[in-house]
Amino acid sequence: MSVERWRRRGSIASNSDKPPSPSLTPEDSDSAAGKKPRVLTKALRSLSSTSVESMPTMPSRSSSSQRRLQKTSSGSSSMIERLHRRVSRDSSANSPPETCPSPLLESSHSSMDILKCGFLKQDSSARKPRTEYLVLTDQCLSRFVSFEAARVIYPQMAPLEETTIGRSGSSASISSKANAAAENRVEIPLLAVVAVFDDNSANSAHTLEVWWSSPAPKLAYCRTHLSFNTAADRNEWLVLLHRTCRQKIRSSPLAGCIPDNVRDRIHHTIRSTETVVDESKTTIFPVVRRNTPSSKSAAEDTANTSDGGPSFYLAIGPFMYYFIEILRSDHATEPGDLMAKVLTFGTVTLSRFLATVANHRQTFTMCFRVPFGVETRLTLASVYYRRIIETAIKMDRILKPTWPQHLQQAIFDIRGLSPPLQLTSGNDLGGLDISLPAYCAAFKVSVPIWRIDWNTPSQPCFCLLPSPDRAYSPLQLLAVFRALRYNGFFKAVSFADVDLSPLADRQDNANHNETIVTASANRVRIPDDLHDIILGANVLEQEIHSLIFASDSIRYINLSNVFGLYDPKTGQRRMIADTAPFEAKTSQLVRPITELLQRQLSHCHSIVLSRNPISAKDADDLRDMISQPYVRLRRLELADCGLEDFGLSDIWMSLDHQADLSILDLSNSKGLVKFEIICNALSRFRGVTKLCIARNVRLATELSLFDDDALATWQLQELDLSGIALNDATVDSLANYLSGSGSHSLRKLCLNNAALNGSQIARLFRSMGRGREMEVYMDSNPLDAGIADLCDAIGSGFGPWCLFLRMIDFTREESYVKLLRALALNTTIKCLNLAGTSTPDAASETACQAVFDFLAKNTSVRYLDMSGYDSKLDEGRLGRGFSRALGGLRHNTAIEHLLVRSQMLNINVGEFAEALAVNTTLRTVDCCSNDLQLSNFRYIISKLERNSSLRNFVPFTSKELDRIIEKSIRDAIMPALAKRPSMMSRFRHEKNKEPQQDATLIHELKAEWEHAKLRLQSIMDENLRNHVEAMNSDAASTSQASTEGENVFAAAFGGLAAKDYEGIRIVTTRRSVDASQRMSLHARTNSSKSTAGRPDSVGSSEAAASPSSEAASSESGAATPHDVDYAIETEPGLRNGQEQWTVYGDGPELNYAYADGQDVDAGIQMKRNRRFQGDPTDRIEEEDSAQEADKSST
Repeated sequence: MSVERWRRRGSIASNSDKPPSPSLTPEDSDSAAGKKPRVLTKALRSLSSTSVESMPTMPSRSSSSQRRLQKTSSGSSSMIERLHRRVSRDSSANSPPETCPSPLLESSHSSMDILKCGFLKQDSSARKPRTEYLVLTDQCLSRFVSFEAARVIYPQMAPLEETTIGRSGSSASISSKANAAAENRVEIPLLAVVAVFDDNSANSAHTLEVWWSSPAPKLAYCRTHLSFNTAADRNEWLVLLHRTCRQKIRSSPLAGCIPDNVRDRIHHTIRSTETVVDESKTTIFPVVRRNTPSSKSAAEDTANTSDGGPSFYLAIGPFMYYFIEILRSDHATEPGDLMAKVLTFGTVTLSRFLATVANHRQTFTMCFRVPFGVETRLTLASVYYRRIIETAIKMDRILKPTWPQHLQQAIFDIRGLSPPLQLTSGNDLGGLDISLPAYCAAFKVSVPIWRIDWNTPSQPCFCLLPSPDRAYSPLQLLAVFRALRYNGFFKAVSFADVDLSPLADRQDNANHNETIVTASANRVRIPDDLHDIILGANVLEQEIHSLIFASDSIRYINLSNVFGLYDPKTGQRRMIADTAPFEAKTSQLVRPITELLQRQLSHCHSIVLSRNPISAKDADDLRDMISQPYVRLRRLELADCGLEDFGLSDIWMSLDHQADLSILDLSNSKGLVKFEIICNALSRFRGVTKLCIARNVRLATELSLFDDDALATWQLQELDLSGIALNDATVDSLANYLSGSGSHSLRKLCLNNAALNGSQIARLFRSMGRGREMEVYMDSNPLDAGIADLCDAIGSGFGPWCLFLRMIDFTREESYVKLLRALALNTTIKCLNLAGTSTPDAASETACQAVFDFLAKNTSVRYLDMSGYDSKLDEGRLGRGFSRALGGLRHNTAIEHLLVRSQMLNINVGEFAEALAVNTTLRTVDCCSNDLQLSNFRYIISKLERNSSLRNFVPFTSKELDRIIEKSIRDAIMPALAKRPSMMSRFRHEKNKEPQQDATLIHELKAEWEHAKLRLQSIMDENLRNHVEAMNSDAASTSQASTEGENVFAAAFGGLAAKDYEGIRIVTTRRSVDASQRMSLHARTNSSKSTAGRPDSVGSSEAAASPSSEAASSESGAATPHDVDYAIETEPGLRNGQEQWTVYGDGPELNYAYADGQDVDAGIQMKRNRRFQGDPTDRIEEEDSAQEADKSST
């Protein structure tokens, strides 16, 4: 052998004889121990054996690949080298190393109780076959390369026979190798074990896979495979390992197995995903993610056996599951520096949980599925699998407290686990307050706006409110539907004016039947044919079916205008010619309701489908359902559904079987019904409380529409006969009914466009008595005939306390004057609406004086609407003199809420502004759509500084204000362009200065408008603050909110009055105002005051005091930044009342809201952009004359 070859062999031997690092596998350790080390290397290893022994090691890499790179040492060493090795071996055999236990071990190895030990399967893949040895104690699991190595660490083990060991050679040689191998054992503390399960891979027969946490300072998971000779041996070891680990973890807290930095990192992740108030409610478990059975390469094992691999954790939060993978790191790493991969799943999206507690299998499978998505499957394993199962079942019950337990058992398929009785506490609202946020968090959407209505016949009623900015997404709507399933708290559900179209055209191809309900809360199942129908339906139809069928408590469902055919804010129908798509969507509402009621599978008896187009087929289905003798409806509302003659007639004829019907609304349909059919149906009703049949019939005979005997038995609360030309016989029947005691419950009577003259209305008013607590709507009736009789009744106080006489087109101005004079004498009307009621021509001096006298002398009207209207074909305004007539407000001490839109107040605003300055009873004023200019606006503001009672003054809508500002800028620039430049002037240098001058002028005009807005905001804030402080003081014993009928008037009048009432109600309900809210109010008021101050660059413009001059609109000024929100409404005429009052008092409860009153316009179409017809010169002259007259009067 050459010298170079000998040196190379010695070098290989010396490298292999180095002390194996903790990253070596037991196979590598055995191979390294079999080498012949040099004396110096062996001595160094002996000296460091104690320190190496104290640190538990892990298997690192496959032995086969390492073994190929090494050669067995030959016997060609020198004699001196052999002597050195023998001396070293003898010294090692005589002094076995002392072991130091790991921090996770409670005692030394020699004092541990050995529970089981035995040989593993012989590794036949190695060049030198060997059999490893496994020892299980009460504290750890140790794996050795040989029995001799195990006996070095555990001397209490009984020696085995040489034949059993299967080794040959001297005892000194065996002991030397055992000591070296014992130092490189695989030691797994039981407290560090994460999971133990059988390996299902194809090439791993009779193998167990063990995962454990790497000891500090490493932050990683390690794993090893234990191969046994037979399946019986494997199962015996598996059972014993499970029992031992279970006993060990019972005596130790779960939090102790989670490193602190990992726990902080997971809590930070949960806080960023959902609102967590108490972190102790979040449970974290160490887990292992199991892959699908497949052959694993050596590279996969190396990632988890050399230096460790990523660690996995399952966190269960209030609403979500978190599967978190922490990449390999150490315990000293800051929580924010840990690299984590996070998968989030909603707790309520758990569709399947597969596990078993009957045998010793720590593996469980969780399946999650979000609607319209694919299923995600997680197969995990953990020694804490029993705790995970218990926690998962508990959280599912908490988030779905009213769901039947058999549905929970369908989700949790746990073999060997008896069905637990899960009781929950504190299920307010049937658990909706926790179920709805849980579903929204699982679907990753915001919580919709909702409230509870306690003023319905079937109470409480859950009301989903329309979204203020955009329609709800499909997942938001599904979150509401799923949260309401099996809810036994609510008796009624309302989706009125909420667009459900996102669900109408969607299909959810789910693998399971979690999308529909096939069994009710008391396990009543639907028939197979209905199951097939619902299974093939769209999502909306499935959810309507599931909502009504699943809950045994729902008696009333409101689905009016759920496809956006009508504007929820104005109530006007959108200009859509083809309603066929809407009819197809409505079918998805009608079909599940009719199917369930016909099969007697629902207790719902009140159905509202108004403002949804109904096809002829759906009308037939409704007819068939209503005709069933066992279907007992109490409420049926199909208003504005576009029912044709045949469909409407069929429904009326089927009502013969619904004698117990109490609420019926079939108004505003396209078709007409024969007089005999309606009379026959009405005569069978016994306890009607609401009857709305507007435009359903034409009275062609002199007979009365009502049977007097049947009418006497009714307890009507609302009656609507609008659009029906009532004859004298019907009026007599109504008068007789109003004079009887049975009509005392009537609160609303609508006779709009009913062809009633003054005498007929007077008769009805006298039948009511004086000051009847009732809302009466008499819009668009010809009052000229019999106006004297009507005025006599009104002047004497007969009639309701809330009267609507809108859109009355008087043919003679004399009739209008008589009406106003009678109203001036009336002392019973509290709420009066004369919007659109006007004289045939512009109001004369006599008519204006009548208006002035009415405002000055009436002492009862507190809500007044004298708005005009201006459409393309007609107008209903009182003309230029009306603004002067508003001077009567100076002497008025009753009116609190005033609405004067579209009355040309810009022509002469002086009297109106002066009246506002001295009036002390007005609370809200809405004077939008009057084309007020900057000079008018400034003048009004200067007068409002003297008013301390007005809380809300709205002169513009947001769109109107933008239009007026643009117009003022355009009018200011137009004079400069009026003179047509010559051809030569176009080439002059001065022409380039014009754009700069225009930009400066625009800048100054915007600054003037901004200053005026901020000034008005400051005044209103100051008045509102003083009012709230007065209400909350001890001296304020009463408030307007407690005034009789205040809620009725505010709801009927709508607009600013409704928002003002709601704000007062909130403050009155909670008298004590938090100090922080008071400070916020002062800060807001002071800020608006300081910001409202005119900038130094803006000159004082007292010329703005002129009430009618427009010249001031072009004054110089500087721009004012938009720092303070202006008190101009975002929607027609209104500021957001909730936003306004939240600053001063406590706002509505979380997830509660209130419905606004009727819209300001109340169905009157106003043309806000119209200005006075005439050339600009005539208008300026008119305003100048008005200004001079105002100065003379002042």
